[in-house]
Order: sequence, then C-alpha cells, then structure tokens
Amino acid sequence: MNIMTDNKVLFTKEMQKDYTILIPMMAPIHFQLLRNVLVHSRYNVELLENTGPSVVEQGLKYVHNDTCYPALLVIGQMIDALKSGKYDVHKTALIITQTGGGCRASNYIYLLRKALKKADLGFVPVISLNLSGLDSQPGLN
Repeated sequence: MNIMTDNKVLFTKEMQKDYTILIPMMAPIHFQLLRNVLVHSRYNVELLENTGPSVVEQGLKYVHNDTCYPALLVIGQMIDALKSGKYDVHKTALIITQTGGGCRASNYIYLLRKALKKADLGFVPVISLNLSGLDSQPGLN
C-alpha cells in the first residue's frame, strides 16, 4: 500500500528493493550519469528510451496543450512507458528534476502528478530530484 501525504504518493525506504525507478530522457549524458549514481546506490533504475508518436499522443492526452513542449514530451514519455505493459505499475516510481527556479521546469513534477491522476495512475510515486530540499521523499536521500 502506498503512503500518501500532501496530495502526493511517497517513495519510501521499503520501496527501494522492489520498485523500478524510471528516469526520463531529458539530457542523455547527464541522465545516464544520474542512472549510474542511482544504480551504484542500489536502486533499480531504468533510463527511458521510448520515443515516437505515442509519446507525443500521451503527452497531448494528459497535459494541457498550453504547456511547454518539453514538459509535454517528458510527461508523455513517462506515461507511455507506464502504459506499455513493460513495467508493473504497482512497483514502479518516476523521478523528475525540480529546479526551484523561475523556469516552468520547476512545475513539471506537479504537471506529472496531475497527468498521472488523469491517466488513473495517481498511485505511482513521483520523486523530485533537486538540490534545494524541495518535495523530499523518505526513500531517496
């Protein structure tokens, strides 16, 4: 059973051994490094490589069309991966950067959570990767 607080599903320490964390392909070199760091820290992670029309379709379906195109693609990629059947959605978490600055990228996490709820996947934990103490998760330090 997932723990929910402040309208978000927490990624707990107990989830670390059983869950797969999906990383979006936002910056290939940097996110490959992130993947390696998390694997070294004993997390089961996968860097998403799904692309194509279905990613765009999922983004358009679950994100407002006024949202910036990169957000639409990142969120579409994650939902497309979850709906692919490749992952057990009840043992999968998502990770996304949260800058804390003025860019809309700070809001990707909220847009992603909203899109997951709309796609009936609101039980999937979303982990914020940031260096400013935003949106902490007990299962990832």
